[in-house]
Amino acid sequence: MYHTLYRYRLRWLWNRLYGFLVVAGIIFSLLTLVVGTGVLFLRWGGQVLLNRDPRLFLEAVMPHHAAGVQHEGDFADSLFSLWPGLVGSFALPDKYPRALLRSQLPLLAYVPVKRKVEVNPVEPASEEHAGMTRKTSGEYLVAIYHTHTGETYTLTDGVARLEGKEGGVVKVGEIIRQELESKYGISTLHIKKIHDRQYNSSYMESEKTVRELLKEEPQLKVLLDVHRDAGKPRRDCLVKVKDMEVAPILFVVGSDARAPFPTWRQNEQFARQLAAALDKKYPGLCRGVRVKEGRYNQFLHPRALLVEIGSTNNTTDEALAAARLFAGVLGEEVRKLMEAGPAQPSAE
Repeated sequence: MYHTLYRYRLRWLWNRLYGFLVVAGIIFSLLTLVVGTGVLFLRWGGQVLLNRDPRLFLEAVMPHHAAGVQHEGDFADSLFSLWPGLVGSFALPDKYPRALLRSQLPLLAYVPVKRKVEVNPVEPASEEHAGMTRKTSGEYLVAIYHTHTGETYTLTDGVARLEGKEGGVVKVGEIIRQELESKYGISTLHIKKIHDRQYNSSYMESEKTVRELLKEEPQLKVLLDVHRDAGKPRRDCLVKVKDMEVAPILFVVGSDARAPFPTWRQNEQFARQLAAALDKKYPGLCRGVRVKEGRYNQFLHPRALLVEIGSTNNTTDEALAAARLFAGVLGEEVRKLMEAGPAQPSAE
């Protein structure tokens, strides 16, 4: 008897629960239909009655609804897209207090916010497409460029190369330009064009830049391709000069080992001249001159050099300090060249 009574009560409870769920489902469906119809009325009918876009009113009272972009003409979207907006309206912004106020008081979105103004001027972006920081005009005595523009200093940037961007070597080249112009009055062109988007064709790309440059600036005295070295331990990446620890400097000269280069000795002579001047003024700063088999675009000018300032295991500041010292010696050598007469480029 008790089992029969127990089963009867369970069946009674289940029928009541089932009936409640059915009624609740019907009520929820009716509410959804009413709300959806109201939205449809505001979207399509309201424009006729009010002669304005009703979404302005929806956006004013329901900011989260305004954040979503709805596609016109989708009936299902119109009925049910309101639900995520209602749920999202109760979510609190996770970052800024002003965002919380704006979510609850929509008019705050139209109040202007005072923003901090940068005190330091932003450096102008390099003209990658034009390839040069300023227009050539037949007046420059020194030109600086970067075949491997993305080379940088790991201790500062965390990587050895910045893909498709200006690495630390560009900052080094800019310091050399500034020193030559401000302290020695030597007009210097710094080319920041990125040549190593495809690393294997870097020298082919930079050769195009150099040929174009020499057509516009045939009077150039010195042409520098600024790089940084690689593969050296930290202990070999520092030189003490005047109580400062700076990055070492190395000159690389191409030869005719792989391709014709009859004038490469001229480039080597100038490199050794600079190395000797650096060693005299700042002993230990220059690691000498290294002759390699490639030509490195040096066949285009008798005083075209590849100069490596620092290595991957340097900081950018250490390389910049070395660049300033190098610029001082280079400025003196360029003045001597100006007194000696015009250069005779060996462009092919």
